[in-house]
Amino acid sequence: MAKVGEGDPRWIVENRQDGHNVNNWHWSEKDCLPWSKNSFNTLLANHLIYQDEQCTIKTTNVASVEGECVVNNRKGKSIFLYELKVKVNWEATFTAKEEDATSLKIAGEFLIPYIADENNDEAPTVKYSTSTASNDENKKKIETANSIIKTKGVPIIQKQCQLYVKNLKDEFTQKRTDTPPPTQSNATTTATTTPSSTTTATTTTPTPKPKTTDTKTLNIKEEFQTSPMDAYDAFVNPNKIRAYTQSEVIFENQEGGKFSFYGGSITGVNKTLSPGSKIVQTWRLDTWPKGVESTVTINFSVEGKPCTKVDITQTGIPIEEFEKTQEGWHRNILERMKQVFGFNAKLF
Repeated sequence: MAKVGEGDPRWIVENRQDGHNVNNWHWSEKDCLPWSKNSFNTLLANHLIYQDEQCTIKTTNVASVEGECVVNNRKGKSIFLYELKVKVNWEATFTAKEEDATSLKIAGEFLIPYIADENNDEAPTVKYSTSTASNDENKKKIETANSIIKTKGVPIIQKQCQLYVKNLKDEFTQKRTDTPPPTQSNATTTATTTPSSTTTATTTTPTPKPKTTDTKTLNIKEEFQTSPMDAYDAFVNPNKIRAYTQSEVIFENQEGGKFSFYGGSITGVNKTLSPGSKIVQTWRLDTWPKGVESTVTINFSVEGKPCTKVDITQTGIPIEEFEKTQEGWHRNILERMKQVFGFNAKLF
């Protein structure tokens, strides 16, 4: 047996800088509980459940997320092991009928006792309770709130929990990489050069003329079944943007702040941020000609029925990029936003 330090160098395995876990062949494990807590906050906190002229019911915050969530990767396969218990607080506000009267608030809790990998294809059990003490003044209001929570709130919470499972798998399922990483070679190669001709050709390249970019204006009108403040928040809250784009997001939520979505495909600067009312941004795609920027204006309003009108106007879009930009708004932003936050759900 060779002594330590005297082994045949041909058999020594080095820790190489260019080493890779190709195709995730070796066992790896990741604790996804911190990600899960952040995801539940995005999906379940401040979520509108019901709204009419007399009553507004919404979740307020995620009280706790307990349990474990681990993703194992072996031989290119992802194995999800999770068992979670989640508590979410809710609040119902009943508008006072008389001008000098105060509004009445009812508080309660959703309990999702068991979200686990073994029942990932099923809607989880959701229990609800009221923490506000009952009396003669609020008894009927508590009954009304509980009825709405049962018929409207429970299905919404179940849908958001199922969306959490989908997002978890989308985020942490390992993709196979069939192309091996480049390796460094210790061999020395000698470059062979071919003698060039002694004749030198001279060409004159004409100076290109500055190109004028023709532009178009895009107008989009949407109706979100939520409050103007919740609709506004979906456009400026980095965690919410990350939830529906499923990409790395940079968003400085202030006037003059920069933003970047989809790995830098969309970039811009916030010019005006009026919470619940208006957003103005400079906005461009990375495929646009250098130096070309558009202006996006988003207005939020409520007219008549209990929903928020979202009017988007984008000026200065290069004509050749118009259809791509229009499709991107619908497919990659607005439709995803509706699916993730339930903005299509009826409020009455």
